[in-house]
Amino acid sequence: MTEAQKQQITEMRKNGKTYADISESLNLPAGTVKSFCSRNALHPEILSDMPAEIQESVISETGCKCCGKPLINTHGHRQKTFCSLSCRKKYWQEHKNLMQHPSLVTFTCPSCGDTFADYPSHHRKYCSHTCYIISRYRKGNADAAE
Repeated sequence: MTEAQKQQITEMRKNGKTYADISESLNLPAGTVKSFCSRNALHPEILSDMPAEIQESVISETGCKCCGKPLINTHGHRQKTFCSLSCRKKYWQEHKNLMQHPSLVTFTCPSCGDTFADYPSHHRKYCSHTCYIISRYRKGNADAAE
């Protein structure tokens, strides 16, 4: 898809044209037009049914937590907080301290004595594979474990 086609799609979509109309006039597959519009938040039909003051609040008050790109949140649906999967991953990678895991349980490794946290359904006994190997294969040899 060329830059000129992208600009034409954007203009046509803002004027209320459907995916089928745009794909027909530009000789592009309808799926290509639809995916371009969804990636670039070109959804005038979502906002057309809302009053103007709600349209402004839906677009301006919400933005991606990572990059700040404006998000379009539809009334009655789960509200978006990130514009893409990559932004979501990047945000949580940088803000690990904000993640809450209420179901984590603390265990003590029988091999090295360190404590570690894991979900109870995982049934982990050792903190690492190394501790498992030491406990499993070097039980009688105390020097080999050190």
